[in-house]
Amino acid sequence: MSEPNPQTDARPAGKAGPADPDLDPEGESGPRDRPALLTATPDADAVYDKIRTLAVLAGFLGLLVTLIAVELLVRI
Repeated sequence: MSEPNPQTDARPAGKAGPADPDLDPEGESGPRDRPALLTATPDADAVYDKIRTLAVLAGFLGLLVTLIAVELLVRI
């Protein structure tokens, strides 16, 4: 039976040479068994900081656009 997710970072046990430092003696690669997408996913704290920064920047941009619109309406 084939592996359920063939697109993982793990190497097949027979393909690695003896000088490969990533491979342990049992033929498993440990943390590299996870799919590549999961290893590239940032943690929740990093995402929260980026979303908070984007929200603050969006607020400043909204305020700037509102002030420009009010300025243009006052000049009319």
